[in-house]
Amino acid sequence: MLSRLLALGRISETKFISAVPGKAPPGAKATFGGTIVAQALWAAIKTTSRSFEPASLQCYFLVGGDPKERIVYEVELLRDGRSFAHRLVRAYQFKKVICVATIMLYDSEASRPLPAGDSVSFLKNLEDFPELKKMRPAAQLFEQKVIGNLDRYHHLNESWKSPKILDPFVKRFESGAIDYQFPEDIFDSAEYHGKDKQTHLTKLDYYQRVRRPAANNFEESEDSKDPRFQYVQFAYLTDAYLLLCLPYFHLLPLYCHKFSVSLDHTIHFHKRPNVYDWLALRVTNPRSENGRHLVRGEYYNDNKEPVASVTQEGLVVYDSPSKIRSRF
Repeated sequence: MLSRLLALGRISETKFISAVPGKAPPGAKATFGGTIVAQALWAAIKTTSRSFEPASLQCYFLVGGDPKERIVYEVELLRDGRSFAHRLVRAYQFKKVICVATIMLYDSEASRPLPAGDSVSFLKNLEDFPELKKMRPAAQLFEQKVIGNLDRYHHLNESWKSPKILDPFVKRFESGAIDYQFPEDIFDSAEYHGKDKQTHLTKLDYYQRVRRPAANNFEESEDSKDPRFQYVQFAYLTDAYLLLCLPYFHLLPLYCHKFSVSLDHTIHFHKRPNVYDWLALRVTNPRSENGRHLVRGEYYNDNKEPVASVTQEGLVVYDSPSKIRSRF
């Protein structure tokens, strides 16, 4: 599924083009940012030897992508050292730069662990995270909490006139590239926490993974044979739903924004992820001010070891909380 969506054709040693146009998420007009982040990373990886793996990535979204058109990626080789490589990637449509990414990669063969006692070492493992069995499948929960309360959500979004309008949301949850397990309170946190007199929630925990392609519909591509493609799929996954969860922290219903756009996206990789296993994600919102909102995500594997740290800033516009609550 993602191997086709994120595939790149090579134009030259440092220039690539997406094999297929990107897609816009349900309710959006521009290409999904995760596609651009992932393909920019993949383009950078393809300009290094196979021993190099990504250490960090910083993307800035300049202009929304056109989902009807393919994207060209040009990679500038900033530096090739013995242990690290630095890349600058520009994504183009219609000869206009729509995204800029800087990526640092490291030589995994030259970065083997030092003998015990020869280095300072610390990894913060995840504690007090809800078990997977306590979560709900995203499509099931969306149908119950959102479609089941469509009369209320219609007051927030006039275009949501019938359940049919929300079919693309359900389809994406049921069969899209990313699989989710959500907590009961994600779509309307005030229903569960409003009586606690809190004004801001400290964290949101849920699970994500890349959905495995159906066995009868899967042809292993050259991309998917490269173990570093796990990073590329993970980069796509990290942009899925992160900013949309913002209202949760402010005790507002999801999808109550008037306008929302990602400004940037940062990933620090701690180890190669296994994207087909469930990844635990803890999201926090350390700052919301003047329409600019910062969200952070910490990803952990099934051993609750850190996999990656993600930061995203978005420009998100809302009515006043009191006005939203009065309409909802």
